[in-house]
Amino acid sequence: MNTTSLATAVNPDGTSPFKKNQYIIVNLAIGGTNGGDPTNTTFPAQYVIDYVRVFQKK
Repeated sequence: MNTTSLATAVNPDGTSPFKKNQYIIVNLAIGGTNGGDPTNTTFPAQYVIDYVRVFQKK
């Protein structure tokens, strides 16, 4: 995307994907190494997020 003008980038339906609401998804997956069977996971577990950093180009 570094060589594409964001003002002219459009989807096949003619809408701009950059002029719509954007959402951040924080993964809450549990179990195993890199996913997998959570049988050996100790519960209760604590899931702590210190911060989420978002950058916006002006």
